[in-house]
Amino acid sequence: MKIVVVGGVAGGASVAARARRLDESAEIVVLERGEHVSFANCGLPYHIGGLITDRSRLLLQTPASLRESLNIDVRVGADVIGIDPAARTVMVRDVNTGREYAESYDSLALCQGADPAKLPLAGADLPGIYVLRNVHDMDVIKERLDAALTKAASSPSAVRAVVIGAGYIGLEMAENMRHRGADVTVVELSDQIMPPLDKEVSIPVEQHLRSRGVELILSTAAVAFTQSRDGGLRVELNSGKTIDADLVILSAGVRPNVSLARAAGLELGERGGITVDTHMRTSDAHIWAAGDAVETPHTVLPGAWLNPLAGPANRQARVAAENMCGRETEYSSTQGTSIVKVFDMTAGGTGATERQLEREGVPYRTVHLHPSGHAGYYPGTSMMHMKVLFAPDSGKLLGAQIAGFDGVDKRLDVLATAIRLGATVHDLETLELAYAPPFGSAKDPVNMAGFVATNVLNGDLRLWYAKDFPQAVEGARIVDVRTPDEYEIWHIPGAVNVPLGTLREASEKWDVSVPIRLYCAVGFRSYLAYRLLVQRGFNDVRTLSGGSHTFRFWHDVAPVDVDGKTPEIAYAEAADIVSAAQGSGEMVELDCTGLACPGPIMQLAKAMDGLSSGGEVIVSVSDPGFATDGPAWAASKGHELRSMTPQGSGFVATFRKHDSASAAVAPVQDLDQVSFVVFSGELDKVLAAFIIANGALAMGQKVSMFFTFWGLNALRREDPPRRERKSLDKMFGMMMPSGPAKLPLSTMNMAGMGPAMIKKVMHEHSVQTLPELMNAARDSGARLIGCTMTMDLLGIAESDLLEGIELGGVATFLGEAQKSGTTLFI
Repeated sequence: MKIVVVGGVAGGASVAARARRLDESAEIVVLERGEHVSFANCGLPYHIGGLITDRSRLLLQTPASLRESLNIDVRVGADVIGIDPAARTVMVRDVNTGREYAESYDSLALCQGADPAKLPLAGADLPGIYVLRNVHDMDVIKERLDAALTKAASSPSAVRAVVIGAGYIGLEMAENMRHRGADVTVVELSDQIMPPLDKEVSIPVEQHLRSRGVELILSTAAVAFTQSRDGGLRVELNSGKTIDADLVILSAGVRPNVSLARAAGLELGERGGITVDTHMRTSDAHIWAAGDAVETPHTVLPGAWLNPLAGPANRQARVAAENMCGRETEYSSTQGTSIVKVFDMTAGGTGATERQLEREGVPYRTVHLHPSGHAGYYPGTSMMHMKVLFAPDSGKLLGAQIAGFDGVDKRLDVLATAIRLGATVHDLETLELAYAPPFGSAKDPVNMAGFVATNVLNGDLRLWYAKDFPQAVEGARIVDVRTPDEYEIWHIPGAVNVPLGTLREASEKWDVSVPIRLYCAVGFRSYLAYRLLVQRGFNDVRTLSGGSHTFRFWHDVAPVDVDGKTPEIAYAEAADIVSAAQGSGEMVELDCTGLACPGPIMQLAKAMDGLSSGGEVIVSVSDPGFATDGPAWAASKGHELRSMTPQGSGFVATFRKHDSASAAVAPVQDLDQVSFVVFSGELDKVLAAFIIANGALAMGQKVSMFFTFWGLNALRREDPPRRERKSLDKMFGMMMPSGPAKLPLSTMNMAGMGPAMIKKVMHEHSVQTLPELMNAARDSGARLIGCTMTMDLLGIAESDLLEGIELGGVATFLGEAQKSGTTLFI
């Protein structure tokens, strides 16, 4: 038997090698148009970037080595220009001599792969514009980059590189040229990078790229290339902008190489690839095909798909070779498992994406979660971003995507295996996976995905999704159950802050028929809140899938400071902000690696509280979100961010403390706040205060209410817990009204008859009672502050007050007043 293989890289070399292992007597000829066979094409960008220094390590086999080890006749520079299926011959042109000859076959394997997509743009053939597909391309690109870097070493300007296309290869090239010191710009037609992932999973990688100094221009196309006077290149964009470059890499995708198959009359599929059966046989009984040019069934989606991936190409080649040699082996499907390294980050996916499921009309459910790569208390981990898609009836896994810094590949492989075996989310719950603190958690992220998805299927959890905002929250109470500090840094528009610990009391007066949409940072606290509320009879409650992390990724938003301004510090190789203010010499080093939000902020705030003005905290954080949360927190507190430098998955940042009187760093206030000093303990006056407060809140203003002297009675409990009190304190307690329901009128009190009459009139006119107005104000974010000095004077303890009341002194009030355009004394 004579086997001829067209193409000698991944698929072709595998066909030839497997066929030889099965049939020692076969004559095997490999025809490769290029200069090299069996090279590591996935490693090409890393030689350009200098990570793989020895070029020869990319050349896995040579014609000589294949002849010696497997007795395979490998011919490089052999371009197959035609196939005659009837005569079972191929026509070959020697690219070096031009000689043409016919080569016969008994079985033919087409393994030509795919070619880079050609952009029909003016100037696309100019010197300095390249695609990366083979070893020759790698050598030419590296030579151009080396020359540009040598030239730039003697000039003040840096090497400028532009990558067209933000797929995996484009991003690998961007990373490696950035490693070499080039200024890199990536231009992408889509509104996201990495098409194999859904948008919200791609955003953290996008942020990481920017943090490493790569400029991303999305939703933009290149329209032309021209040569500049200095010998460089100019890239013209459809936005009207132009970019100067020393070299350009075109990475706009690939197209299946099917010209030979089409000319030979072989059947092609709907997606333009070669049609094959499960034996990898084409429509001709003597011709097989494998690799990037064939269409194979998808593991999850209907129909046949193109999947230009090295792993499937090698497995398809093995199946083709076995069937050529008489073995009935089948290739079942391709699920498109892929992964990419981008600087310190890893991202990948398997199975179907949400976009594909929607386009193909396949029903699905989704969960998002943000677990750590390994135990948070063990150094070196950070949050990963997982998305799992599954069938709404059976829970069968349909797809998964992950972006993170450690442990991404092994979780992706587990999920890929589960999809291949037809597993459900219930199976994920029960998987027993390797655990030790350096490698994972007792509840592995894969298990956690199973827990959350199963809760959804069982009806223990109902979700709302960031992609459906704002429609998903229309007519609903949006409740943020995070801490006040987290809420202040950033929150979803229209949300009220009800920390989880206060939710039981706060929800007592809520109408159970009003829809509630919950969220927290990643979804765990809001899940607890969800279970609390549904068991208290609330009818329509949902929690945000993936929490505020996923929301911010989906809507691509950064937190804003208390003045409504985005922090100036963003993503840079090393951002330094220098102030004229002098430090005190105090310095604290803080290790927050392994802590997820809000851990780093809470630890930073605690360390800053222990410093005098001018002291500095150097904090190491592994949470990538700290890039925006840290500056926003500093701006909200009046402190100074002096530097933030990327390190691993996170950052090392230096903050300097400033007291509230420091005019040099005090944030500019927009005075969109109303402050009250409530010192009256009379019903009508306190009513007026809360009516005005709720009106201000309804208009979008912030409200701060400082209760002192007799005004504190409005905040007292009717039935405070028993405690030991001095006789004078008891006397005051007996004489003063206990709570808002017991307050007298300022006039016409008539020994308590007046308040009863006014309450009856209010009820008849559907006016909210004072307790209802107080709850409404607190639910809408009003700060209710009790004066500690007056509490001491009148013998009122914190336990005597309603839950959720803050305590403060004169400085607290003055700080609130400084932020207010209006201050009322009632």
